[in-house]
Amino acid sequence: MLPLFEAIDAYYHQADNDREMIERSLDIASQEMLEQNHVLTSELEARRAAESRVMTLSNFDTLTGLANRSLFVDRLNQAIAGALRESHKVVVVVLGLDYFKLVNESLGYSTGNELLKVVGDRLRSCVRGSDMVARLGGDEFALIFTESAPGQRDIHPPHYRRNTNDEVEPGTAELLQRIMKTVSTSLMLADRELEVTCSMGVSLYPRDGTNSEALLKAAGVALSNAKRIGSNNFQFFTVDLSAKIQARLALQGQLRLAVEREEFVLHYQPQVDLCSGRIVGVEALIRWNHPELGLVPPGQFIGLAEETGLIVPIGAWVIRTACAQSKAWERQGLGSFRMAVNVSVRQFAQPDLVEYIAAVLAETGLEPQSLEIELTESLVMNDVDRSIDILQRLKAIGLQMSIDDFGTGYSSLAYLKRFPIDLLKIDQAFVRDIETSSDDAAIVKTIISMAHSLGIRVIAEGVETEAQCNFLRLNMCDEIQGYFFSRPVDAARIGELLAQDQRLADHLLRFKRTKRSLLLVDDEPSVAHALKRLLRRENLQILIADGGQAGLDILAQHPVDVIISDQRMPGMTGVEFLKIAKNRYPDAIRIVLSGDSEMRSVTEAVNDGAIYKFLSKPWSDQQLCDCIEEAFLHKEMADDNRQLQMEILATNQKLAAANRELEKRHAR
Repeated sequence: MLPLFEAIDAYYHQADNDREMIERSLDIASQEMLEQNHVLTSELEARRAAESRVMTLSNFDTLTGLANRSLFVDRLNQAIAGALRESHKVVVVVLGLDYFKLVNESLGYSTGNELLKVVGDRLRSCVRGSDMVARLGGDEFALIFTESAPGQRDIHPPHYRRNTNDEVEPGTAELLQRIMKTVSTSLMLADRELEVTCSMGVSLYPRDGTNSEALLKAAGVALSNAKRIGSNNFQFFTVDLSAKIQARLALQGQLRLAVEREEFVLHYQPQVDLCSGRIVGVEALIRWNHPELGLVPPGQFIGLAEETGLIVPIGAWVIRTACAQSKAWERQGLGSFRMAVNVSVRQFAQPDLVEYIAAVLAETGLEPQSLEIELTESLVMNDVDRSIDILQRLKAIGLQMSIDDFGTGYSSLAYLKRFPIDLLKIDQAFVRDIETSSDDAAIVKTIISMAHSLGIRVIAEGVETEAQCNFLRLNMCDEIQGYFFSRPVDAARIGELLAQDQRLADHLLRFKRTKRSLLLVDDEPSVAHALKRLLRRENLQILIADGGQAGLDILAQHPVDVIISDQRMPGMTGVEFLKIAKNRYPDAIRIVLSGDSEMRSVTEAVNDGAIYKFLSKPWSDQQLCDCIEEAFLHKEMADDNRQLQMEILATNQKLAAANRELEKRHAR
């Protein structure tokens, strides 16, 4: 019996062992299966995450989280299909930030990226859930929204700028206005308050295209037009606009060929000194010698050259050609004078600008002081510290420096005194109405005074009349440039002017006493001519006007020392006329002839300074002659004082320049 029980125990013991072994095997297998399932699950999740990441990258912009171009085009195709079924319009908007490049360049790309994020969020807030906002790339965004079937015409607010478009509903125009307002709301970035505006181009389905490519292209064309017109506006696509863009693209291709073939010529406009009357400089002005169109003025292609970057090789050609021409005139014995060349924004941004100019001077043999670089206010104020560095490097070569179109930009006097500037050019916009606008006259006087106080010479451009030239002479301007002396002409004509020693007339020079001039204003011709016979002298120019307006017209064309006006005239009394004359021509001496009944208004005019003296009827011939002689003497004394001030100022300028040169030498 004992062996039997032992056998049974052994059997059960073995069974227990086998069961444990099986359970352990099952546990191991189960664990392995769990681990395998976990690995498979992890791989599946990773694959799904990767697919999601790929989907996001292929459809969304990583910076702003908006849809990208690919997803935008897909949604636009869907919107077109829906519009085709439901007979409504689709509006496509391409939006670009104005001057975004300046933000990147001045504040850095990280700040620019933050701005793009803010703009993306703002655009989201402007549209409905059914609409779409995308970032196409760079600073360009795009929107899609739909309009219902054509119904009520658009009634635009007064400030809404638009081109031909009669198919836009009021809600669309209001949305575009709201987008512009929302985007341009000021914000704080990089510890600065920024206000960035936008421009938009708009196209409509089905009017401007029946597929996504055509609609995006049309909106892009409209955006380009909006930016050319100016910042902060939106424009709709039109067929005429498309034709203009095509013509512009054709011109762009021709301009590229022109650069390769050097189809350009330079004309030169003289710059004349108001002390000597001589030509002391010329400004080089480019013309495109188009094989079919002839000479094309710069206004028709310089803007395009700036946009495309072609201005860089064109500008380099201008500098090299102008320097070579200046040296050629010098070799012909025509003298050494200033050659002024304009430098564009893109040229100024070139890192090798200073080295290139130095190389051109060495190649042509032109002395550095004979070359003047003209820069605009906005260019040098864009990045003041960098501008100062470049200007100082150019100045170290020996070049002269000038600021062109002064008065139209945003110059700060605090910065202006830091620029090594030799010459300020008063913009022709102020010179044009200098004889009729008291505001323009005051601006010109202020610029001249301010520049002279900084030791900077002043040249006025756009001088077209003798009256303008005389005003500038009397107010101590140093030089003039404009049609009054010469239009821009070719190199051969400049050579003739230099060979002939062409000059301004003596009476227009700063330190020359001019022939006396008198203006008689009276509506009775017999009285005016009788006065003219009485006052006829060898050194006196007498002008006659039959009324106040005619007198103002004469004053706008001729410099006048003394004005005599009758008080009682139709349309405008003598006092009214002389008050206007005082504001426009304060240096002229003003006399009124009046009767006893008009004494009150005349006395008030005397007290206000509108007139220098009055004569009441009756007066003797000798009394009138003595009064006029006294007026001329008073005027000439004032001119002498002004001339003395000019001489003192000119001397001080020379001393200041000499002191600055000594300081530079000591610093070395």
